[in-house]
Amino acid sequence: MIVAKINLKYPEEFPMPQSHTITRQFMGLFSLFGLALLLILTPQPSQAQDEYTAYWDGQTRFTVLIMGMDRRPSEHNTLQVRTDAIMIASYDPATQQLGILSIPRDMHFSLVENGELARVNTLVLRGENIQEGYGPIYAMDTLQYNFGFYIDAYMLFDFEAFITVVDAIGGITIDVPLAIYDQEFPDMDYGFDPFEVERGVQDFDGYDALRYARTRHGDNDYLRGQRQLAVLEAIYAKLQQPDTLNGVIDDIPSLLDQLSNNFYTNIAIEDGVRLGIELANLTFDDVHTGALNQAYSLQVNQGRETSRVPDRALLPELLIEVFGENYSG
Repeated sequence: MIVAKINLKYPEEFPMPQSHTITRQFMGLFSLFGLALLLILTPQPSQAQDEYTAYWDGQTRFTVLIMGMDRRPSEHNTLQVRTDAIMIASYDPATQQLGILSIPRDMHFSLVENGELARVNTLVLRGENIQEGYGPIYAMDTLQYNFGFYIDAYMLFDFEAFITVVDAIGGITIDVPLAIYDQEFPDMDYGFDPFEVERGVQDFDGYDALRYARTRHGDNDYLRGQRQLAVLEAIYAKLQQPDTLNGVIDDIPSLLDQLSNNFYTNIAIEDGVRLGIELANLTFDDVHTGALNQAYSLQVNQGRETSRVPDRALLPELLIEVFGENYSG
């Protein structure tokens, strides 16, 4: 049995938003899940190949914006939703290193068109309001403008896609560092479904893995980010087992059918396959993670409200730590 274990380090207290709505409880589980999709599926672009289709030559750095939709089963066929967890994954074939940067959903970024600040989890929704289907591209453009490096592609998925993939690999095993009891955990239709898990080694199916990654449990986005990384490690570890990977490959036709309305990407099919093969050969030592957290951000005033924005003086340090010296090349 392969167990994913992570040590939680409590950061300094970070001021969280006063609102505690159900729809904002969805965190970066999609980001950690997006990499698993590339490992086991042939990505199918959400629309015919066009000017936005992303190609990879197999030799240069390839960077993907991975986003998860806070979208319920009754809301299929729309991208007019918030993406309350965001990660940027960048693979450098020259060094065979993968970097994953977690971006808190409440972080604010400057909009390309007017310089105004906007929450990162509203970018897809803003783009969709400009033109249907433009949301993911708008989010890519905004983030690459703020970070100063090119983002090649996007991956976007919802709750059901995550559950389907984790169930397809037979569930995951995680060494839970702290017991959790979340009485107000949201169900799949804006109700409640209390979540309880004991400390120690636990087996999770897709739904419980989703709940473990999403639960607030009275803490903040950064601790939740630690749990999400543990889920990512568990998914990756499970996919390293030949029997698991072979079983999923055999089930690809069924999976693609199930995910047809839950997963979107502009990565060209053949290049997605090639990227998936490359990622499957990485070890944990080849993967570097980081978060745009309190240490790398500033609090600014916007009228009566305060917003958290990246600290541009310290941002290069974080990007080098996660992506390497040549992160912009």
